Amino acid sequence: MKMTEDIYEMLVASPEEANKMAMLLLQSAHSQEEKDSINWARAFALVEMKEFSDALEIWQEIFDRTHDHKALHQIGYVHRSAGNLPMAANVFNQEYALIAQTDKQSLAVNLYEQTYCHILLGYQRKALEMFALYENLKMGEFDLIERGCFFRLKGDLFKSTDKNVAKEAYEQSVQFFTQAKDEEAANEVLQRLSSLN
Repeated sequence: MKMTEDIYEMLVASPEEANKMAMLLLQSAHSQEEKDSINWARAFALVEMKEFSDALEIWQEIFDRTHDHKALHQIGYVHRSAGNLPMAANVFNQEYALIAQTDKQSLAVNLYEQTYCHILLGYQRKALEMFALYENLKMGEFDLIERGCFFRLKGDLFKSTDKNVAKEAYEQSVQFFTQAKDEEAANEVLQRLSSLN
């Protein structure tokens, strides 16, 4: 939807303006699908603005109505963004149970978040367990961003226990992000790499 794309573009420059644009577009939305699409984009703006309870309200309403695991995933994302890590880990765990085992892309995104939350919580054993499930999905090399995220996560997971594994993972992450032309992500991983030494 063109109007939703406009909100996402505006979001990069100004979450406040993206939120205003979404509010205006909602007034002329005709279908529930249009409303959900606009609200979905608006909720990202609200997270950027640290209006976490409003963002939660949007995705909770969509989830209650649709039972779409992707809306539940966004609820976990809001909790993680707000620093409510135990709740985020719990929500991502609930989402995992709703994902079809054939939907490898959704499983990968979920297991990334579960691993990341447990790293942030300092639960290394649980993080390793979730990461092993992610690794076992054997995702292809075609999704450069996903691979960049995977190896960045692997670096984060091993940076305190095995610097060599972490270094190699971060280097692979940089390669994938560079191939994907995501300079910001590549530079962020390069910083992690330099802080290993």
